[in-house]
Amino acid sequence: MQKVLQILLVMNVVIFFNAQNRPTVQMNSKSLSTLTVEYNKIYESAKEIISNLLTDNKNTAGLETYDFASANVSLNKNEFASSIRTTEEKKKIHLNWVSEMSYNFSPGFGDDENIFYRARVSSGIDWLALGEGSLRSQRIQNSLNEKLKNIDLLDKVKYKREIDYRAKIDHVRAAFDEKKISLLSDYERILKLLNDFTANQNKIGLKNSAELAEAKYRLEKISIEKKSLESLLKTSDRVTVSKDILYAEIPDLIPVENINLNALIKDKETALKMQKEISDIKQKRDKQLDLRFKFRYNYYSAMSRDRNFASVGATINLPISRSKSDIENESDLKLKENSLRDMQTIYRNNLSNMFRDYYLLKSEIEILQSESTYLESELKTKSSNEKSNTFSPAGYLDTAEKFLNNQIQICEKKSDLYEKYLDYRMISGTDYNTQSLQSATNDDNAGNETYIWSSFFTNYSNTYIINLMNHWHINKIFLSVGKTPDMPKVVDFMTKAAENNIVVYRLIGENSYAKTDDGFTDLQLVLQEAKNQGFAGVHLDIEPHTFDDYKANVDLYAQRLINLFTNSKTWCDQNNMGLGVSVPMHLPSEVATALSNNNTKAYIMAYDVLSLDKKLNKTSVIRDILGPDYYVWVFRINDFQNFSDLLDAEATVQTAGVAQIGYYDLSQMNNFKP
Repeated sequence: MQKVLQILLVMNVVIFFNAQNRPTVQMNSKSLSTLTVEYNKIYESAKEIISNLLTDNKNTAGLETYDFASANVSLNKNEFASSIRTTEEKKKIHLNWVSEMSYNFSPGFGDDENIFYRARVSSGIDWLALGEGSLRSQRIQNSLNEKLKNIDLLDKVKYKREIDYRAKIDHVRAAFDEKKISLLSDYERILKLLNDFTANQNKIGLKNSAELAEAKYRLEKISIEKKSLESLLKTSDRVTVSKDILYAEIPDLIPVENINLNALIKDKETALKMQKEISDIKQKRDKQLDLRFKFRYNYYSAMSRDRNFASVGATINLPISRSKSDIENESDLKLKENSLRDMQTIYRNNLSNMFRDYYLLKSEIEILQSESTYLESELKTKSSNEKSNTFSPAGYLDTAEKFLNNQIQICEKKSDLYEKYLDYRMISGTDYNTQSLQSATNDDNAGNETYIWSSFFTNYSNTYIINLMNHWHINKIFLSVGKTPDMPKVVDFMTKAAENNIVVYRLIGENSYAKTDDGFTDLQLVLQEAKNQGFAGVHLDIEPHTFDDYKANVDLYAQRLINLFTNSKTWCDQNNMGLGVSVPMHLPSEVATALSNNNTKAYIMAYDVLSLDKKLNKTSVIRDILGPDYYVWVFRINDFQNFSDLLDAEATVQTAGVAQIGYYDLSQMNNFKP
């Protein structure tokens, strides 16, 4: 009862001042008692709401920085692989059936015109040897199509990044929107009580219409904002949202000076490089000689008698001048190349501005959080004397509103901050792994294998060799350490190779093991040595076909190879080491069968002067025996004039079903690939 009297005393003071400018009204103790009860309920409700908020903040304080998983933008290798055409389609000669008919009218337009024949029919076959429609032209077009496809795939990767970015933005917005809806609901609850209280005051003349309208406006403003957010968070569209992001420490950004700006334009450089290659391919296609061989059967209906005969011929067409579009395309590519030089500066400036805006917003949040601490202390103080004679809920309710507004502002600004955080990560490239992208799009020779002989290994530093292998995307190397190996250099090389995900096998190139039937006895000693040296496996390059008596004793040497390869495979399996063997294109089929039965990978040394088609025909039997998983087609780099020709050859053998490609050897690859 004493507490009620205290509140009535305070309200009487309020009523006194409000009544100075109002008409005289009649009030009774019952009305005042009812208002006192309502006001007390508002205070208790506000106190409960604030208490729950403070408890939540306290229970979730000290969470670590919220961790967004890096975006997964890598594409499946199959998405970059060319569609495999059949060997039959590749070998198909491009022939056209051509027929022509003509009829001459008589008389002609002039008196001196003379008609040699009345009608003519010609029919036969055109062989498109070179130029448009030829097999070579189709290969060029296939290469062109592949480049265009890879440019499209770069756009696809960019699209995947955008999808991942949008998903994270939605995650952030959903989390903070739900938190804001909860705060607005609490605020709405208090304002609704205050609006009802003001309406009751208005009924008895303590509040005028303007004050009632103001209370209603404040309530409707919050209600409209809450309903708007709720409509954006439809139940069917909601995602599972982690609450940790709401209370986690504000994350820091990677400073601009620590960002690799070169990596940011890597995709654009890759796309521009492919556009240049496309331009070169088109020019190569447009400049090629157009050669057609013709075979015809001809029938002439002449004035005197009919004639028929066969004929052969050829049509040659060689473009001389360049088209205007080629020149304009080159100019356009040059402009794009120049723009890349300025792009890093643009990225740096944009990121610097974003970095500044981010930390300015972060400081605003920290100020609001400091204000929150202050308001929390004030709320505690204003509720501590609620049992005293001078206590008034008005001060607490006013501070409670300030606290709720403070929490809503923190929620809004944190949502904006995390969006800026994601923007920065997206643009700076720190939100995804670009290596997977580059290795996928720049797969002109990715994942191949090669040889290093001791002379090259000795003359070049390990760093230089590793960089050269990375330039060629080599993932496995066969290293010959020589008769007197520099083991510190070998150990350092294998360490660096492991850091770059390159597997190192010991290359054993010794033909004498095939000189006798028990060659494996000596070979086993070297295998053990390779194991002790820490190699992941061994690669045997044993070539009895170089012996003078090989042709006279093919079966003998074939059996010796079978014994060497089979015993080596057994030994390697027992010692957890890998095994590979180099074989000639004329490898006896029984040796290929033994390799297949033992799951031993064979490296076909396709080195002689035969054409690529003939090499494929020559090796078709052993390739069928080995299967695509257990043979590697090895190109000798010195057989090609330039890197583009090598890529054309790779495309040709891949079309024929070759799944794995290697190179011979690293010394020849040096300074060959641009």
